[in-house]
Amino acid sequence: MSPFRVIALVGLVALFLGVVAAGDVVAGERHKTRGVKPMVKWLPIEVPGEEGMVLGSFEQKGIETNMGGKSLFDGWLHHVVGLWEENEKTSVGSGYGYAVLTDRDGDKICARWEGKKVRGDPRARGTGTILKGTGKWEGIQGKTTWVTTFVAPGQSYTDQEWDIELPPR
Repeated sequence: MSPFRVIALVGLVALFLGVVAAGDVVAGERHKTRGVKPMVKWLPIEVPGEEGMVLGSFEQKGIETNMGGKSLFDGWLHHVVGLWEENEKTSVGSGYGYAVLTDRDGDKICARWEGKKVRGDPRARGTGTILKGTGKWEGIQGKTTWVTTFVAPGQSYTDQEWDIELPPR
């Protein structure tokens, strides 16, 4: 094989490995994550005239794991605040709020979420939209769908599927 072909082949292999090693996040990539976030605050108020109905503000803090083994969101702090109304007799409810995911360098991704819990389904489900990012995440865009499973009072985990778009750098 000629030296030119060897150099071209080595260059092609290096380019391929460079693209693969450059990072887990590329425009349009999908990520599956799981957040384990214990309830740290729950402030319910009974709704007058509606038996069993409460309106509450809440806060959760925990850790996110990327279920695909990728670096995005993996080991990040996940802080959630929101308002949730639920009929405690029927377990039907809905809510909305905000989430901040913080990476190991302190850069953040901020999102807004909304969801509901319907009769007969023990899980809450919803969607979210990335509002902004800071530092290296500035300009990030994306959406998520999520499902929260309640395992004990004040204890839950949330599985999410993210569609992420990063701006060209």
